[in-house]
Amino acid sequence: MAGFGESHNLLLGLGMWADKIRRMSKKRSRLWMLALIGTLVPAGCLRIEQASPLRLGSDAADPPERELAPHARDSIWPARWSADPTIRGAIVPLDGTLGDWYGVRLGEDHYLRSTPADQADAEAVARIAGTTTGYQYTLEGPGCFIFKRADPDFKGRMTSSKPAELFKFVSARPLGKSAGIESVLIERTWMAYYDPDPAVERRGLIVLCPGLFGVPEPVNDRFTELCQRDGWAVLRLLAPPSRFTERTRFPVRQDDLDAAAKRLADELGQRAAEVAYAVQAGVQHVHTLRPDLAEESHVLVGMSGGAMAGPTVYALQPDTFDAVVLIGGGSNFLLINEYSNYSSWVRAIMLDFQGPAPRGEERAQLMAELSNRYLEHAPLDGFHLAAMLHDKPVLMLQGSNDQAVPSRYGDQLWERLGKPERWMFQAGHELLFLTLNGYTPQILRWLDEHVQVDP
Repeated sequence: MAGFGESHNLLLGLGMWADKIRRMSKKRSRLWMLALIGTLVPAGCLRIEQASPLRLGSDAADPPERELAPHARDSIWPARWSADPTIRGAIVPLDGTLGDWYGVRLGEDHYLRSTPADQADAEAVARIAGTTTGYQYTLEGPGCFIFKRADPDFKGRMTSSKPAELFKFVSARPLGKSAGIESVLIERTWMAYYDPDPAVERRGLIVLCPGLFGVPEPVNDRFTELCQRDGWAVLRLLAPPSRFTERTRFPVRQDDLDAAAKRLADELGQRAAEVAYAVQAGVQHVHTLRPDLAEESHVLVGMSGGAMAGPTVYALQPDTFDAVVLIGGGSNFLLINEYSNYSSWVRAIMLDFQGPAPRGEERAQLMAELSNRYLEHAPLDGFHLAAMLHDKPVLMLQGSNDQAVPSRYGDQLWERLGKPERWMFQAGHELLFLTLNGYTPQILRWLDEHVQVDP
């Protein structure tokens, strides 16, 4: 696997640890989990903040500077290679079980070489664009996260999760033409669909957008299972889109911050938009698989990076979702990237300051100015789009000591959302998700109270 292997540090460590616990007997694994949670989570660590009475309507406190009128929404969405601008990619079915597929992040200098399966993906999206020849495509490169089919001598990943359907969304970002040849960037998002427990009444569809690399996987497996038991069908992104963590350098001239801000806003907007495009296509595909679900309640659940993109996902199809749950999220993608304690090893967006590198207070002041310029050009950031959720039930879960998605940007998102109900935990990012399954029943009860379910 030379060229692929990159440690995911703490997140993958937590996923591996939880996977080991899952291999134990049920009784023993519960004892281990209870012991850990009892040791790490102090009594009274949860604080519930009720929704602000000013949240609904046009009088909500601290309105965002950018309000998006319905007729203006399409103009903020980046183009994808397609003959129909409302169709942004192709759905490709996958065979095998979830355990047959495993995720891997491409290394510093690794670029994928096209295989027959990759070529088939490119052909699928080319058909969406209405062409079969006269194009060239580039697959994912350094820092991207993809899923591979396990070799016969490799068992894949440990999971008891059994989706009813596996498929991926394939899109292409147009780069322009040269000598009549269209050049595009291929991007893919792997997904799984789960039917609800047949023994209970079906409630609707939950769309789960996980954090970076789809970890911790056992927590996401269990979250999905608990939703199924409560009567929810689940559409689960196995990880964010493949280029969500692509390693990209941005030159920053201190005498021309606006130019850098525009490039950063464009790229970060592309990444958030791709999450929204994948969800939109995935939901439409689920409706073809289970037509009755189209008329039932839909809930968006975002975790970590998925919660950061949550307002963007909602903004693309606001009439689809009846409620939104955001766990460990925040707004202002640029500053989260700058101050996250994961930045130094994820290294997805790297700022290359021209001349002497600013440090300490000088860098902080420069980043504040760059952030102001960035937000002027970033309509797809949750900082702006949060305003669109003011008339929907929203629940936030946040760690007061979060350093991965720094808590101050979670506070900012909460304020931009109009101060909806929020559950605050005396915890960091990792513990918030390690203990999430313990609070999943409460989340489902919250949905019972806030989502209308037609019998």
